[in-house]
Amino acid sequence: MRHLRQVGAVLGLLFVASSVAAAQQRTTATRATQRSAATAANPWEFGADARLSLGLDDQGNRLEIPLGNLRAGYHFSDVLSIEPFGSIQYVDPEVGDSFTFYELGVGGLYHFTTSRTQRQFYARPFLEILGISGGGNGDSELGVGIGGGVKWPRLNGRMALRGEANVL
Repeated sequence: MRHLRQVGAVLGLLFVASSVAAAQQRTTATRATQRSAATAANPWEFGADARLSLGLDDQGNRLEIPLGNLRAGYHFSDVLSIEPFGSIQYVDPEVGDSFTFYELGVGGLYHFTTSRTQRQFYARPFLEILGISGGGNGDSELGVGIGGGVKWPRLNGRMALRGEANVL
C-alpha cells in the first residue's frame, strides 16, 4: 500500500510539472506570435539621425544637429528590414557660389534580437550616392559600406534612437 502512495505521488507530481511546462510553452508561443503579429501589423519604423562625421580625407569634419538623415525602415520579418535614407543641404554663403549637398541610399538591417520594443543590436550593409552641385560644377560618388550599432526603440517600436559606427 505504501508503494502505491509513492507511485501515486510521483504520477501527481509529473502531471503538475507537465501542466506547468505546457503552460510555459503556450505563453512563449503566444509571445512569439504577438511579436510576429506586431511586426506584421506595424512594419514601418521612422527616424531622423544626428550625425558626427570625422573625415579622414579632404572633406573635413562636420557636426549635423538635429538632422543628418531622414530614414524609413520597412520590416520584412522580426529580424530583417530595408531602410531607404537621405539628406539634402543647401549652403548659400554671403560671398561666393551656393552649393547643394545630397545623400541618397538604402541599407539592409539584420537585428540580432526579435523584439522591436526592446534594445536591439544590428548590422547594416548599405549603398549610398553622395553628391555636390554648385558654382557651375557637380560631382557624385557611389559608396558601399557596412555599419553596426544598437537601437533604443520608442513609441512601441515605431521610432528608434540609434548609435552606429560605419565603415565606408
